[in-house]
Amino acid sequence: MVNILKKTLKLKDWLKSYRQFDWIVIGCILFLMLPILTLLTMGDQVPFQVQYFSWEGKKVGVKNKTFTLSFNRPVNTNSVEKNLIIEPPLPGRISWQGRTLIYTLDDPPIYGTNYQIKLENVQLSYQDEEIKSFVSLFSTRDRVLAYIGIEGEEKGRLILYNITNLSQPQKTILTPPDLIVTNFKIYPNSEKIIFSAFEPNLRSNELARQELYTVTTGFNVDPSKTPSQRAGKLKRILDAQEYQNINFALSQNGEVIVVQRVNHRNKNDESLWLIKDNNKIISLGIPGSEFVIAPDGKSLAVSQQGGIRMISLGGDGNNSRIFANYEKPLSFSPFSEKLLLVKDNVDYTRSLVVVDKNGENKEVFRSPYPILGCEFEPRDEQIIYCLKTDVIQGENGQYRPEPFLSVINLKEGTDFPLLALPNSENVMLSMSPDGVALLFDQVVTTSPQSSTDLLTTEKQAIADGQVWLLPLPDLKEENKSLKIQPRELIFGFKPQWLP
Repeated sequence: MVNILKKTLKLKDWLKSYRQFDWIVIGCILFLMLPILTLLTMGDQVPFQVQYFSWEGKKVGVKNKTFTLSFNRPVNTNSVEKNLIIEPPLPGRISWQGRTLIYTLDDPPIYGTNYQIKLENVQLSYQDEEIKSFVSLFSTRDRVLAYIGIEGEEKGRLILYNITNLSQPQKTILTPPDLIVTNFKIYPNSEKIIFSAFEPNLRSNELARQELYTVTTGFNVDPSKTPSQRAGKLKRILDAQEYQNINFALSQNGEVIVVQRVNHRNKNDESLWLIKDNNKIISLGIPGSEFVIAPDGKSLAVSQQGGIRMISLGGDGNNSRIFANYEKPLSFSPFSEKLLLVKDNVDYTRSLVVVDKNGENKEVFRSPYPILGCEFEPRDEQIIYCLKTDVIQGENGQYRPEPFLSVINLKEGTDFPLLALPNSENVMLSMSPDGVALLFDQVVTTSPQSSTDLLTTEKQAIADGQVWLLPLPDLKEENKSLKIQPRELIFGFKPQWLP
């Protein structure tokens, strides 16, 4: 009995030795142990599932090449790859980073399409529990083009035309009626367009008072990053007080603008000017009327007397090289690794030549007639579409030039004619960002008569114009048929797809 009493007194002394803080710590430990013991007893009640899908509910475009799927537990990767379904199909390659699947597309997604991604019957890597069924939707950007109107209230104005639903197209006029638009280029995010225009009442010496503007389209690829803007908001970025702005180009990444300018007071003062993101304009000190900018904005190809000059835009533009005996540059490949050039030959023919980033060149074909333009197919850099010229004998016995469209496989060396374009000497081409269709125009010209006339590059007035849509064949399929039928879209000219 005495021993029990002594032990009780010692326990009381031991408990008294603890301070209030110590009791708080002990209480917290006991409180935290409770859910741990519950979890150990009942197990993890959160179901095995997809935790995150990077494209969920989004509108994606040609720049979106990968999506990710993250899981909340380690997963049987073979089971995921076997059971992942995308409808309509989007071929691609799968890689893994821990619990995250990375899916890289082989080709750009088709615009104006709703996709469904589905995953079920997938197992954990360490037990037989199956995944909670996952279904999600995403869509691609609308199929939208821009063009210059040609009749009525649309004449000379920049217009958006949404043809996602061809049976119910939607039209939006972007520019005011007091500006006559002459040319335009679209920024890569489709949120704005840069264009050249003049006021008819100030027109003198043809396009002497042509200025550069930007206008908002109303599109917003990612509202979480930038606030949406209404369509039609104008901003002037280059006036014509001292210089005549003749021609301009925009790099595919939207970071570089090059403008051909001539001094009003001194016609010998003609050169290309460079505008970058900060809108600071500097003269490159180099003349040129035909030029193209590399998609990455790092180099410029300029047609000059005696050849094509390649200029680096990384510094002051002085770092350059010359390709002698070339006539004009046509276009860069999507990743700036190849350049299409037209070469003059001693036998008075012209050659289409591909020049790679190392300066090595390869002749694609040779023609006695002009080569008007060529564009790379965005899904395959080995395929190009070219606008060539042939000579046709008319009913009156006279010969006349006639453009036609052909598709060329650079790797196989094949060249298939696709479509003849009679009476289309001023035709313009635009390849869709997903590579499934071409836009082109046909215009009827006459002699200029008023200050409001729409002019071609040859300074002929445009009396009428039609925009056409040309679905392209899938050249990857076997037993392919190259029989295609263009479709009339709308009255206008200079059509361009939004990226």
